Amino acid sequence: MQYIGEILALIVAVLWTISSLSGEVASKRYGSLLMNIVRMTEGIVLIGGLLWVVTGRPPPTYTTKEVWFWLVLSSVAGYVIGDYFFLQCFILIGARWGELFMTIAPPVAALTGWFLLGESMSWMALLGMSITLVGIGMSILSRDNKSKHHVHLKLPVRGIIYGIIAGVGQGVGLVFSKQGMLLYREHVTEAMGEADHMLSAMPFAATQIRCITALVGFFIMYEIFRATGKERHGWGLVFRDKKAFACATLSTFTGTFLGVALSLASTMYTSTGITQTIMSLVPVLILWPSNLLFHTKITPLEVVGAIVSVCGVALFFL
Repeated sequence: MQYIGEILALIVAVLWTISSLSGEVASKRYGSLLMNIVRMTEGIVLIGGLLWVVTGRPPPTYTTKEVWFWLVLSSVAGYVIGDYFFLQCFILIGARWGELFMTIAPPVAALTGWFLLGESMSWMALLGMSITLVGIGMSILSRDNKSKHHVHLKLPVRGIIYGIIAGVGQGVGLVFSKQGMLLYREHVTEAMGEADHMLSAMPFAATQIRCITALVGFFIMYEIFRATGKERHGWGLVFRDKKAFACATLSTFTGTFLGVALSLASTMYTSTGITQTIMSLVPVLILWPSNLLFHTKITPLEVVGAIVSVCGVALFFL
């Protein structure tokens, strides 16, 4: 079938849009920490089931201390820090704004990869960074109705800061994850040769390691925040709030599990650059359903800003 890779990537973008919208509902009812605990637990179970079918064992196999080191770092940066503030964005400013700030992740990943791994950066990547930031600025700034010469932020400063932290955490975590995956693949190949079933399951095993690390991190944060009175959501809320649990489960299934699976499948049929670019459409795709579900007001400038940000991301893969 022609364009199957591109079609799969578009399906992933739709799935991640669903994941973000359902995650917004669950986060507002559970809070960021409890939502992340539920999501990581469900992710571990779902991925464990898949690994059991493919490799015969639920836990990750053929790992090393070095692999765990980089994947744990990746989880702390991308999940514990990135996802905590990402879901805080959902609570403060909504999923559509949170997804827009995620377009910061590719530029941050490029800078981190250049600094830590010595990866090259082209002038096109630098241009992409600039365009992405311009697009975000177009979206979050609005002109004062009383004066044509003044602009102001249409979002709370704390929400913007949380969004930036989330994007930076995701970008840095991506580079750490790449380093862990390279070491993981090297060790698996040495232990088993080019065993297709293990190599295909390796990304899921790496994701499970990251989920396990994040679950520990979120649990510790939750207990500390409960003890200091900063966390008001109790454990009993997990199953008592059925709507929140259903939305959290939908977010986990469409994002952490199925979205990851189809994104990997997409790269088998088309280039990684095309896959990443199409999947970056989430900030644009989320605008209409966000307006439909949450009655958020969307201006033409916000739409243009989101499209410009996605175009900036696309330049990284040309």
